[in-house]
Amino acid sequence: MNKTTFRWLSVLVSFLGVVLCLSFGQKTQGAEPNTVNRRNPTDVILPDWQGKWDCNLDGRQTQLDLQLVEDKFCEGNICQNVFKIAGRMIEAQGSEVPIEQRDYGRGDIPTARLDHLLALNFKSSSGWLPMLLIMHTGNRQYASGYVRWNGIPYGIQCHKS
Repeated sequence: MNKTTFRWLSVLVSFLGVVLCLSFGQKTQGAEPNTVNRRNPTDVILPDWQGKWDCNLDGRQTQLDLQLVEDKFCEGNICQNVFKIAGRMIEAQGSEVPIEQRDYGRGDIPTARLDHLLALNFKSSSGWLPMLLIMHTGNRQYASGYVRWNGIPYGIQCHKS
C-alpha cells in the first residue's frame, strides 16, 4: 500500500470514528425534542416537561404551565431551530409571571448528566430569579428543585396535573 492511499485511509477511519462518537454519545436535553425513544429507561426528554405542574414553592401553592417552543438561533449567516421550554407561573390568587429556559451554569448543582435537569428563570417583583427543576427519573410525574432568591435556595416540589 503506498503512502498516499494509507494517508487517505487513515483520514477516512479517523472521520468515521468521530462520526460514531458523536452519534452514540450521551444525548443532552433538547437534542431531539420530538422523539419518544430513550436511550435508557431513566432518560428525560424535553417533551416530558410539557404540561401543567401543581407546585409548592416554599409553602406557597403555585402552578407551572410549561410548553415546548421552537426558537431560531443564528450565529452570523448560519441559523438553526432549537427547542426549549417556556411558559408561565400561575399564583394561587391568579397572577401570572413568565418563565423561560436558561442555560445550566454557574451557581447550579454540579453534575455530569443534564438530561433530567431543567434550568429556568421566572420573573418576580425582585427581577428574574433562577430556578432549577430536577425530574424524578423513577416517576416522571414528579419534579423538585429550588428557586434562588438573594443567593438563598428555596425549595420547590411539583406534581404533573
